[in-house]
Amino acid sequence: MAVRDSTYSLALLIEYTRIVVEGIVNGDNVLEIEAIKSLGDVYLKRGTETRDTTCLTKATALYNTALSRSEGVQGRVTLIHRLLYTARIRQKKTTGKKIPKCRVQQQQQSPMRLSRDPTVTSHSSDVREVKGHQSMSYEEHLTTGDHAVTDEKLDVAEQNFASVLKLIHSPSKPDQVKEAECLCRLGDVYVQRGQRTKEGRKFTQAAALYNAAIARTDGERHSLTKRLQQVEQSFLNNTAKVEIKHVPCDTTVCHKKRLQEMRKRAKSQLQVIDQQHNPYQYDEDDPVMITVEAERAEAVKALFKNIAKDRQSFIHDLVEECIATLGPPPCKYAFIGLGSQATELVTPYSDLEFAILIEEGKDNDNTRRYFLNLTHYLNLKVINLGETILPAMAIPSLNDFLSEDQTGNWFFDSVTPRGFAFDGSMPWASKTPFGRDKTTMKESVSLIQTPVEMAKFQRLDVSLREGYHLSDILRRVVFLTGEEALVTTYMAKVNVIIRGDLRVEFQSRWSAFQIVWDNSEQFMSLESTGQLLNVKKDIYRFPGIAIEILALWGQITLASAWDIIDRLKKTEKIHEENATHLMVLTSISAELRLRTYLHNGGQQDSMSPLTQMKYHVQSQEISDVTLTSVFHIPDIQVLFRYYCRAIPLKKSIPFGLQVQTKQRVLNTTIFDISHECRGRIPTNLLLYSKAKHHWEAALIEAGNDKIKRAEIQKELGRLSFLHGADITAGISHNEETLRLNRSIYGDHAVHPDIAASLNNVGLSWSELGDHKKAISYLEQSLTMKKTMYGENTAHPDIAASLNNLGNYWGALGDHKKAIIYYEQALSMSKTVYGENTAHPEIAKLLNNLGTFTSDHKKAISYHEQALSMRKTLYGENTAHPDIALYVKPPRTVME
Repeated sequence: MAVRDSTYSLALLIEYTRIVVEGIVNGDNVLEIEAIKSLGDVYLKRGTETRDTTCLTKATALYNTALSRSEGVQGRVTLIHRLLYTARIRQKKTTGKKIPKCRVQQQQQSPMRLSRDPTVTSHSSDVREVKGHQSMSYEEHLTTGDHAVTDEKLDVAEQNFASVLKLIHSPSKPDQVKEAECLCRLGDVYVQRGQRTKEGRKFTQAAALYNAAIARTDGERHSLTKRLQQVEQSFLNNTAKVEIKHVPCDTTVCHKKRLQEMRKRAKSQLQVIDQQHNPYQYDEDDPVMITVEAERAEAVKALFKNIAKDRQSFIHDLVEECIATLGPPPCKYAFIGLGSQATELVTPYSDLEFAILIEEGKDNDNTRRYFLNLTHYLNLKVINLGETILPAMAIPSLNDFLSEDQTGNWFFDSVTPRGFAFDGSMPWASKTPFGRDKTTMKESVSLIQTPVEMAKFQRLDVSLREGYHLSDILRRVVFLTGEEALVTTYMAKVNVIIRGDLRVEFQSRWSAFQIVWDNSEQFMSLESTGQLLNVKKDIYRFPGIAIEILALWGQITLASAWDIIDRLKKTEKIHEENATHLMVLTSISAELRLRTYLHNGGQQDSMSPLTQMKYHVQSQEISDVTLTSVFHIPDIQVLFRYYCRAIPLKKSIPFGLQVQTKQRVLNTTIFDISHECRGRIPTNLLLYSKAKHHWEAALIEAGNDKIKRAEIQKELGRLSFLHGADITAGISHNEETLRLNRSIYGDHAVHPDIAASLNNVGLSWSELGDHKKAISYLEQSLTMKKTMYGENTAHPDIAASLNNLGNYWGALGDHKKAIIYYEQALSMSKTVYGENTAHPEIAKLLNNLGTFTSDHKKAISYHEQALSMRKTLYGENTAHPDIALYVKPPRTVME
């Protein structure tokens, strides 16, 4: 009966998630909200019946998601009632339970759930002496902290050193000398804490603090290096119980040198690829370009396989070095690589994500203690490479990720290089043998397991409890070092669970839908803008998500992204042509990330699609040659070729998953070189001439399709407005768009497309100087939007109309009226995007307020805020027109 109920619940979850995806794809907000609400109901029912608070937490999260998307009053009231009811159920289930006094104590469980350290302590004494520290000066904090260290009052010392660090800490302009002084003292505290508690984690935190201090100072390097040697010695003596009198420092130097050589080889191989395989020398319509792209993708694939092997060899040697000091393991073991190490998309700067398999029948305290110590020792060696940022260490006084008080997570490490390091200790990361500490929502998890126990993460009940992410991560693994036979056994156990469960198809579809839903922004965002790109989030991540979904759909358990593509092709799950496009897309994304990291010297993901500004911008038109220098790629065409594949793939996957079939999920070619697709990309990159050429050709391609013609006419009107070229042509395009939309939806219909057309016609007339006519159209647009979204609803389209009305009342000389509209628009935009969010629309409004306010101090403040925000969005030295001409006439919004 329980199995039948579980299967029925899963079927409901899959169907409702499918409907959510359908709503996202079709832009049907009502359908999406109702499906999310229904998903919440399923979890609420399950949580009520099973007394599982995790289900209640998921129900709450789903109701909140639906509430944030809901616009109708009645719908919001219903959701609020559901939230209150869920809260009451949760309260009943938690009433009477004893709350542990200390977070560390929550981790003491059976051998399967042994905590990260075999010895755990609470250091909550002397808290009273910390009170009043906020009002002390820099020197007073240091003096008080030093006295506390002498008196062995480590909590007081840590609080004072952390408080003084917070006092002088500035993420954008840190005082590096003073920060180094504080971090060094905090390191001393953690060494003493490790010696007192014998916890390995304290020593690794101390090492990270000392390395962060080294990154901030040149004068104390020798002293800090000696401290690091002492940390290693203290760890070995106190935690690992290994007697050692001297720790050589030359091993760290050798490790750093080897890592740098790995990076040099990668850079050199990229140069060879540029010379031997350059598809971008051909015209974009030349068929030979696809052939050469495929050859380049094969070369990039070989490069990334080599990088993965280099890292595997490096990790193997580090582990062997640790074992040589700690002594032989108590049983057979295997380190398994996770994440990008397993997918073979890893870079020489990527985090180390791994788990440990141990021999069956040997899972006991002694075994776990050894492998925890081995992992700590390996982490010490990795930290001493100097590329571990402090937030990754989850030091509670700097970054307390487990506290409900968000102010406890305040330290931002912008100085320490971010490169080869353990995956962070944050609850949402923690893909190391240490696993995850217990949180308010989930139990603790250890990633030191036997093959049988590790495989249990693939079970349906465990997967639903933990969320799809952990089971998916542990399904794609690669052998790193130890006994490879354990990995073979583990994967055999995984395959038995995945393929032997009668509900396997349900589970695979559920996981695939979950990935689409959780990454809905990836699927809805189609092309680049002039803003800074995060190469990992905006370019690299999507192909990996797509491959993961296709692997789930095809029930493929291979780890390597390249191997999955090959398997999809061989089993005819996707056409050979699509397999080639998928490999090219993956290779472009991986190469761009690697080039960005090599250029930036670490995991710094910012990449601008615009040119670097050396002098001043004379034109808003930016050539292909200058654009290339910012991307650090062979040719600007690579970005176009990426989006020509990414855009159709983003459209195909959600539609394909909705089809109840075991045949190919990609039924259309994921390569779109239509003029419509090629017109969108250069528009947002400010390459207006190229965009105009493609949009005009797209209009011919559209034929008599009214909907397509309306969309293209709108884009041509937008282009005329942005480029400031032929204003008369712009009016013609926008009026034709309005005419087409009215013929599609009805002359008197209330529709977003008609409202947008009215707005754009108004802007076009304003460009010719007829501001009264412009205001007439804009007021019609605003009235229609308020009818659609609600009179008092905060909506970006309403904010845009308010901004535009402010501009034209200002142009007519009514500055007071203009400011009223701007202030309404700014307030609404902050509600929509977030009070402290850097967003182009907020920057635009700040600039507009600065232009019309009569208070000079206020005007300067508004303009400075706008400039600062635009530099955050586009980059400090980027030649974007919004930065180059930041104090400019008011900006209007074309829709």
